[in-house]
Amino acid sequence: MPQNLSKLQQQYIAVGLLVALVLLIIVMLIWPWYSKLSSYEQEIKELVFRIQRYARVIDSRDEVFQKVEASKNEISNLGYFNTQETPALAEAELQTFIKNIIVTAGGELASTQVLAQSEVEGLIHIAVNVRFSCDIETLRSMLYQIENAKPLMLIEELDIRPIRGVRNPNTGQLEDNGIVTVNVQVATYMRKV
Repeated sequence: MPQNLSKLQQQYIAVGLLVALVLLIIVMLIWPWYSKLSSYEQEIKELVFRIQRYARVIDSRDEVFQKVEASKNEISNLGYFNTQETPALAEAELQTFIKNIIVTAGGELASTQVLAQSEVEGLIHIAVNVRFSCDIETLRSMLYQIENAKPLMLIEELDIRPIRGVRNPNTGQLEDNGIVTVNVQVATYMRKV
């Protein structure tokens, strides 16, 4: 078949084959390289975007720390935490506060015991166990005072037991005298110094 072609046609076929060979080389060698380069460019764009986002976060770090510090100050201003300098002073203050509430309300203090302090998430937990006797109305008044006290005080345990009444000589029945024995654990928190 090539002998039937003229010289010009043979040249066209030769040029066509050369162009086809060049295109084949481009498709086989250069195209994969170009597509890989494009995927690298896309990855670079994504990484640059991530870096810019992280840079914005880092730049706002000081602002976040300032907001956290402002929040801590606001919480401190609310008066929820005990402000004594040492845990021992806070324990003494809590013990005195509870004792004064009981005596002022008309209760009869039996004992107070300071419990071991512990650390909870950066705060020092201070607790006092108190035993006293009083009537129900006095107990209600004392619990209300503890609930509304500042620094914040929490009643962690409360055990109320009636005191056995006296027997009526005429009826032989026990008469309720309205007095209860109360065992209560009150806690407060202070910031770790």
